[in-house]
Amino acid sequence: MSNEKTNGILGFLAGAAVGASLGILFAPSSGKETRAKIRSKVSGAKDDMDEMIERAQAEWSKAKGKASDAATMTKDEVTDFVRFLFEEGKDLKDRLAKDMNETVDETTEKAKRAADKIRHSAN
Repeated sequence: MSNEKTNGILGFLAGAAVGASLGILFAPSSGKETRAKIRSKVSGAKDDMDEMIERAQAEWSKAKGKASDAATMTKDEVTDFVRFLFEEGKDLKDRLAKDMNETVDETTEKAKRAADKIRHSAN
């Protein structure tokens, strides 16, 4: 179900519920009668909402099935994709190793400077 359709349906239901509620509240009835009418309208709205949810779930199932069919890949496409992932993984490993070495070098330099400061302040 498209967002436009869903928004339209929800807007319509909300408007209908507000209109029905206002009509009931402004009708010349006793409080007891009004509460009974409101309960009846809420029950009807709940039934309508349940029906709409069921239809949306059915549409979702259809769309999910279509997406699943479209998502199938050929053996060659899967092989190419896996090869791409391995190459990217190797590249990432190399970059991480380089970053790690740079971090170790920087940390070693900072530790040497700190040790030198401690030695100079101790003298």
